[in-house]
Amino acid sequence: MAWILVPCLKSLRSEFNALAPNRDKGSDGSIGDSSHAGQRSDHNPDETGATPYEDADSRNEVHAVDVDADLRKPGWTMLRAVEIIVIRHREGRDDRLQNVIYNRRIWSRSWGWTAREYTGASAHTEHAHFSSRYTTAQEDDTGPWGLLEADVTKSEFTAWMTEWARSKAGREAIAQAVLTYDPGKDASGKIPAGGIVNPGSDAPGNPTITGSFALNRAAVAAMLGYEIRAKVDELLKGQNPG
Repeated sequence: MAWILVPCLKSLRSEFNALAPNRDKGSDGSIGDSSHAGQRSDHNPDETGATPYEDADSRNEVHAVDVDADLRKPGWTMLRAVEIIVIRHREGRDDRLQNVIYNRRIWSRSWGWTAREYTGASAHTEHAHFSSRYTTAQEDDTGPWGLLEADVTKSEFTAWMTEWARSKAGREAIAQAVLTYDPGKDASGKIPAGGIVNPGSDAPGNPTITGSFALNRAAVAAMLGYEIRAKVDELLKGQNPG
């Protein structure tokens, strides 16, 4: 019976390919060999009855993929990739995997994605193993895994932020942030009825205001908005003369 790799793991493998186009694929794999077929394994197609769990559909799917550890990409190791994926699951930003195995350690959804020693026959030093869950929503979710997001360099991020700040959407977002700015409460821990506390400013020509003196929110916002917009304009002008 023909089998397929679950869509979420196809997307994970594709993301590794996009991250590291020249990576070694010698230890890549999905369907298990004869040794896997003789035991319950995520590498076995799920319609064979030789998997740890069962899913709700009748597709003959494999729920595990191995990715070679040699990424051949400066600044990247398989451990870094594994940590990004595991942390996303630990923090609840992803929920598609059941466990990850790499370099004699295993991380599992069953115990909150903390690392434990892995004592299986393979130490998994030559590749990382990723097992997906058997729930339909997770199987079919082909969204990003966070690897490409983590690969953005500082210069790329700066260029993106500059472009965003120059755009209409960026300026509107900055203005909105200014108008909703709240520097805090007064000494008693309460927000004054007439406005907000001005924490003071030592900027030239702008004397410090102390105590619980409350200024009107609109006045504070207008003042801060003018200063921030002027600073953004100055920075953008410096990066794009003329």
